Amino acid sequence: MLGWGSDEYDTDVGSFFYDLLYPVAVEAHALQNKLDITAINAFALTASGEYLDRKVAEQGITRKAATFAKGTVRISGNRGEVIAEGAKVAADSVLFAVDDAATIPEAGYVDVTATCTTAGIAGNVKAGEINRFPVTLPGLTAVINEEAFSGGFEAESDADLLERYMEKVSRPNVSGNKYQYEEWAKEVSGVGNVQVVPLWNGAGTVKVIITNADNLPASEELVSEVQAYINENRPVGANVTVVSAASKTINISVQLECDSKDTIVEDIKTVVKKYLAGMAFEKSYVSYAKIGGLILSLDNVEDYSLLRVNGGTSNITLGDGVIPVIGTVVVT
Repeated sequence: MLGWGSDEYDTDVGSFFYDLLYPVAVEAHALQNKLDITAINAFALTASGEYLDRKVAEQGITRKAATFAKGTVRISGNRGEVIAEGAKVAADSVLFAVDDAATIPEAGYVDVTATCTTAGIAGNVKAGEINRFPVTLPGLTAVINEEAFSGGFEAESDADLLERYMEKVSRPNVSGNKYQYEEWAKEVSGVGNVQVVPLWNGAGTVKVIITNADNLPASEELVSEVQAYINENRPVGANVTVVSAASKTINISVQLECDSKDTIVEDIKTVVKKYLAGMAFEKSYVSYAKIGGLILSLDNVEDYSLLRVNGGTSNITLGDGVIPVIGTVVVT
């Protein structure tokens, strides 16, 4: 901008022309950056956040919302005391609301269902972690969840949303073909991968096999949600059965040369779990060599020997509708 002025004028820092043009240059630079951001977010492959939401909406796709964890709590107290609908119980700072009103019977306790007030994985607490009332409730003395809460999933990530978008625009999802059933199943919050088996039990039958968002076996509740959603959209006459994927436990034992054993078991579980989750319905076997490579890739592992996967040294075959899940890891 300074170069457009005549040489007879002073354009050094602090001069009239410099001070006049500097704010304009700053604003022009900011506008250039905004234009760059706009260009990036104009295309699905590079868009993110709300811009990606707007782009995929052109194909009738919406981001799957986060879901709320649910479970059962046992509340103890004086006989006849009423537990109001919406009464709060807590695990540390995570709150849960009782779904329906209940009354303490003669036994001195009652089991009620509760839902986390915060969407996402925060509500997936372990057994025993719900153990207090955030506000004292007269006549109620204790609360505990004897089983873990589940069903809380984060909102769909940009990567997963983009994958669904690319599947829709690149596949012929019409007339109730297998791709359309896969698309319908993945539109339900909490669903991860999907496998569709046409004509599995004769003409007009379709089996839809699903995992949850962590690529683990789906809960009965999630299966029911997917079944209901597909029933609303399926072609007339189609007989659709939605089931959860079956699981194949992968147990590992290995002898290691490593600097420290303190966290090595959890480290192995973490990397192998990620590998197994990424191959749900994608591969027909679990690679023995891949697991060995993942163990060797850990920072504090120098070498390994006597690696056994499910007691052997070969690949683990997976049947149709079967996904691998991590089991025990034994390190010596």
